Amino acid sequence: MKSKKILISCLFMVAIGLSSCKKDSENIFNMFTDVTVTYNAVSELSLTDYKLVKDGDIINIDYTITSAKEDMYSITFERSVGSTNTQTRTTTAITDPNQRRQISGQMSLKMQRDGKTSFRIYPLNQAGYFMGDGGKTLTVEVSPSYIHTVNRRVYFPDTATRVAPAFFSIKKGEAFSYTNGQANAADIDFGLYRRLTINPTTGQITYPANIYALDANPNPLTVYDVSTWTKRSTKFSAPVTGGTNIYRNTIGSSSVIEEEAKKRTINLTQTTSNFVAGSIVYFLTPEGKYGVIHINSITKDLDGKPYADISIKTQK
Repeated sequence: MKSKKILISCLFMVAIGLSSCKKDSENIFNMFTDVTVTYNAVSELSLTDYKLVKDGDIINIDYTITSAKEDMYSITFERSVGSTNTQTRTTTAITDPNQRRQISGQMSLKMQRDGKTSFRIYPLNQAGYFMGDGGKTLTVEVSPSYIHTVNRRVYFPDTATRVAPAFFSIKKGEAFSYTNGQANAADIDFGLYRRLTINPTTGQITYPANIYALDANPNPLTVYDVSTWTKRSTKFSAPVTGGTNIYRNTIGSSSVIEEEAKKRTINLTQTTSNFVAGSIVYFLTPEGKYGVIHINSITKDLDGKPYADISIKTQK
């Protein structure tokens, strides 16, 4: 009986404690209500909620922020990109004391990333704490402007059977062998080749990997005679090593593909400097479309046959 009384007493004290916490704690859903953020429609470029735009379009964010009870000391502009919700923030101090309770501003942005990008604007107090965002998020969606071809295998040539798919069509996103290549030559942009190289000092044997267009002269792979094939005159840059971050994070639209490509000289019918995993190669098609090839890996299949796993971004 004594133990039951002790147990009841303990439960009573816990209940009192929980009740006390409930009274003292502020519901998070009722917090941050003293700040209002208004997005103003001042022109057809204004973003006030959701907007579908094209690559390279300009949008304007015209905002007014009001704080009812507390002074504002800085404004944070937050951008969230794509499904990964990768966020970047820029914070600007409010230097005018007359704008501590209300501030207006405008920013113009050139949209150069396909897909959805979301924005928030919110103030921070003197201690640098979040004061509220008015419960509003803006979203811009850029219509698809480029073609992304992912994880295609292009094999290095087999000189015996000639059935390895060692030629690639960017438009079709498909690899062809020497056997069926001639029938598809009008669409083939490049082939792979390797050359045995011996280091004169160490004697080490390597096989530098490169690409070539069918109109390369001389043909770097004479064992594959393409002299009677239709020749598509795609041009390439020299391989750029360590290009993975550029490919994944920078190149997000057709206009960016062209901007990045034009930073390079694209005039080669064959590369000679060896590409490795993580390299990128820019190209220009006969139709005037820019693009970039990313070498995901260079490996072998289960039968021990070597190939390059590639992904490609091409302007539409």
